[in-house]
Amino acid sequence: MARGLELDWVVIRVQPLKKVLIVAVVGLVAAALVFFAYKSLNLSPEARARRSVDRATTAQGHAETQPLPPRWRGELEGASDQLNTARAEYAEQNWKDAEAMADSARRRFEALAGAGDQELVGVGQFFSLEGRVELQRAGQTEWENAHQQLPVFNGDFVRTGRDGNAEILFADGSLYRISPNSLLEIHHQVSQEGSGTVKMVVGRINVYTSGTSSTVTTNAVETEIRRDSRVAVDVAADNEETTVSAFQGSARVRNSLGDEVVINEREAIAASAGGSISEKRKIPDPPFPVEPQNNAGFDVGQKDVIELVWRGRPVGGAVHLQVSRSKIFDDAQLDVDASYLARDTARLRLVAPGTYFWRVAALADRITPSEWSAVRRFRVFSSSADPLLSDTTPPKLVVYPP
Repeated sequence: MARGLELDWVVIRVQPLKKVLIVAVVGLVAAALVFFAYKSLNLSPEARARRSVDRATTAQGHAETQPLPPRWRGELEGASDQLNTARAEYAEQNWKDAEAMADSARRRFEALAGAGDQELVGVGQFFSLEGRVELQRAGQTEWENAHQQLPVFNGDFVRTGRDGNAEILFADGSLYRISPNSLLEIHHQVSQEGSGTVKMVVGRINVYTSGTSSTVTTNAVETEIRRDSRVAVDVAADNEETTVSAFQGSARVRNSLGDEVVINEREAIAASAGGSISEKRKIPDPPFPVEPQNNAGFDVGQKDVIELVWRGRPVGGAVHLQVSRSKIFDDAQLDVDASYLARDTARLRLVAPGTYFWRVAALADRITPSEWSAVRRFRVFSSSADPLLSDTTPPKLVVYPP
């Protein structure tokens, strides 16, 4: 009997001990998982940038193995260029920019890989987007947030906010780059062959065609963009005037009366809301930013005035200069918007630390601008300021008169 009681006593003690050990092991595993999750979610800026570059590189390798249509190879090259830029930013220790560019390149690679894996759903899909971009399905009243690889169909509306831009890749190989504050409607049947059509209500789109033509209509005119062309269509919000600019290739512009004009490379026309078409105008070449060097840094405590320098201003013409803390140059966040500078320099007084972006466009007259130049960046810091307070206060940049 004593032995049986002793056995029972031992059994009673062993069972709780096992439970304690199990709970301890589970607790250690859970703690380890929490620790690793915390580390993965709280990586240093450098580690996040490195991870983004690595992921984009993996996505690039997958996209390059897909049977992409020849007309989309250019998009693959564009995504590869963006990844190379991300690598360059990483080498310069610009972790935030490297991460953002690598993530954007990765999404583009993934979209291309998906397009190569299977037939495109709908008439096209969102290839890339940034900021506020919304889609309204045909026959619906509600708007939904757009996302990458979201298909678009005949009758859908797309709109971008003041900080939004998007690229839509259509099944015929054409690419539409939609600028901020734009609204357009898609007119294209899935079974339809040949030219696709988009109705531009307001805003600006840049159309890149490949092996087929593409058509953009507005209330004023219809623009048939020829194959292998790059053409911008801009509809003003105030007077509904349509401006069509051909930067590569050609386009045919026709109004409701049947009047038409063909514009060739680096030519533009304007059409009033009533359809009256202007004479063709020459588009100047874009200027080239010279100084400061890209990503140059300035200590506001040591030097509070810098000079921006460019070349390529048209003879007797001017440039349009924009400086912003936003890489998409949101109108609401422009620090400098000098629309007509008849010189090749601008002096800026620096007030607050931060990262700034600047670009210029040429104006041969006050009406026809070139495309924007490449975007340059410079950094402003204060060696005497608290680093925790830097890059938080919107700056004030002042353009000094000549």
